[in-house]
Amino acid sequence: MDRKWDFEVPGYHHYWLGGVLHHNSGKTQAGRGIIARLVRREGPIYQRLRNPRGRRLKVWVAPLTGEKWRSNWEQSLLGEVLVGLGATYVQSPHPVITGQDRYGGWEIWGKSQDQGYRAFEGDPVDLIIVDEEPEDPRIYSSCMQRFATTNGCLVFTFTPLLGMDWTHTKLYEPVARPAYQRRERVWRKDNVTLIQMGMADNPAARDGAARLAADPVLTDQEKRTRLFGEYGFVEGLLFPWALNWRDYWLPGLPPNRPYSWVLTIDPNKRHGGLLTAIDHTGNRFYVAEHYAVGKSDTEHATAYQEMMARFQCRPDVYADPGGAGAQAIVNVAEHGIFAAPVPKDAGSVKASIDLVNRAAWVDPWHPHPTDVNERGFPKLGAPHAWFLPTLCTSSWDGHVNESRLIWELQRYRQKPGTPPGTPVKADDDLVDCLRYLELVRPFSPEEPDTREQRLKETLDSTSYREAQASRQVLARAAAPQFRTRVDPDMDFELESDLT
Repeated sequence: MDRKWDFEVPGYHHYWLGGVLHHNSGKTQAGRGIIARLVRREGPIYQRLRNPRGRRLKVWVAPLTGEKWRSNWEQSLLGEVLVGLGATYVQSPHPVITGQDRYGGWEIWGKSQDQGYRAFEGDPVDLIIVDEEPEDPRIYSSCMQRFATTNGCLVFTFTPLLGMDWTHTKLYEPVARPAYQRRERVWRKDNVTLIQMGMADNPAARDGAARLAADPVLTDQEKRTRLFGEYGFVEGLLFPWALNWRDYWLPGLPPNRPYSWVLTIDPNKRHGGLLTAIDHTGNRFYVAEHYAVGKSDTEHATAYQEMMARFQCRPDVYADPGGAGAQAIVNVAEHGIFAAPVPKDAGSVKASIDLVNRAAWVDPWHPHPTDVNERGFPKLGAPHAWFLPTLCTSSWDGHVNESRLIWELQRYRQKPGTPPGTPVKADDDLVDCLRYLELVRPFSPEEPDTREQRLKETLDSTSYREAQASRQVLARAAAPQFRTRVDPDMDFELESDLT
């Protein structure tokens, strides 16, 4: 059979998820190849089915819309994939292609994701191909229930244009790790197999790949998504700078400068807290985070007490009073964490998002907190927002000692069909704490007096001692006993005591 139909990974006859791919890599063609092998009762998916002989095989194909079914699937199935199999096509009331064989035949149903997740309920199915990434994770859940009696297979073929959404969190991230790599760009863990394809894998698309790589309009991240199928580009990402979070990374809190400390809390069942240090130039150093699910307010308060002891600070504390927040503020106060409510009103979400982005903007006149130039002065051109390694203490869903804040920032995106600055309300427990920091308008401490230090650095030891002695002489001369005394009733000097 032609290689364009061969989507099997040698040695692995069981995959639940096939493909984190990109456009023009041949992902849809690969899906057609899977169908071609199954209806001919061959290949790894047929081998895994439960009692396939003597019964009719059922396949669902689910592109984004019905129009995509007609343009991408209908003619290719009838004119290429099913040629010679005696296929019969009925378009109404639902598109169904059927065929007969000596073991019971098969049927291919055309569905679409815009029908909603409830359209994927009901029947036992042997193979479901979801062409392009579904926004609704309930479609995935409904599809998986269809294999309870058939031991069937779900195949996703998509370009990750939605960015680090639920498919990245639940399917890609736990699997695409060195420990589970089986081939180049192939990973397998438990019942999930990932296959990553690139435009360069499709010989017919290499010229197009070169043009796309040279496109001056697309960002580098979007090019990598479209060319190599890598996660990262997100349509509508509200904090796009967070994709390059290493540009905002410092190895530690800069020493020898004053700080004001702020602790912002988002108290819910999924509880988040963020400790931030702010210096005299307005830099925000995100120092520590707290993320926990299903714990009591007492346990959260204890975690904050330990955090403050670790960094030897007494921060101003603010908490979201919405939902369970009001009671949480009372509960943590019983353990010495006295939180003021975060001031929120109409438009505060968008305003806080804008302020966070303003802090992350690389200001060409802002001094870098640690880097210096060849003359020993701070380098100009730096943001006001910085991540520290001490953030990496959270654990969740396979993540151990990582930063939940950075993880959430890379997924925080605009909700479709809503006014600008309206985010999707999911996975935002630490991001909300980041926004609250801007809403409470934290103050910057006074600039430290560094004249003494600069004088010591610019003078040799003898000149420095002379400068210090000169300062002492001038200070004595300004003392009260050396000042001229004037009779208040006369307009001339009475005497000068210089003893």
